[in-house]
Amino acid sequence: MDAGTAGRARGHRKKLKDLARQWARGRGKASNTKNELADDAAAWGFKLPKRYTQPQSQQSTVIWPCNAEAFEVFCDCGGQWRYLTQFGAKPQPKGIERTALASSMEMLGVKDRRATLHKIQVMEGAALAVMRG
Repeated sequence: MDAGTAGRARGHRKKLKDLARQWARGRGKASNTKNELADDAAAWGFKLPKRYTQPQSQQSTVIWPCNAEAFEVFCDCGGQWRYLTQFGAKPQPKGIERTALASSMEMLGVKDRRATLHKIQVMEGAALAVMRG
């Protein structure tokens, strides 16, 4: 693998990780654009200038076409996480159930399952880091 190819592969992994982190922070839902500064000021009885009371813009993440299929499968399996639960402890996510991934890939008509699985594993690692806090 030459330096250019390796750089592109790192770029693709970074984009996949960014997607997964954003998904994990919102658990697949649209992120909240509520203005926390305005809410905090109102709770203390302060009035902020109008420029501070506008809703904060939502940070967007671009889904590259080469990652779209893997992200679709990843989201389709969003409720298929395997958890380890020890007595008296909070359940810890361990990963996506592999049979669910296989089923999802089949239903969505994924052609290159090996490459898609590799991309999902990259996203899974990034999402686990966020979910475990």
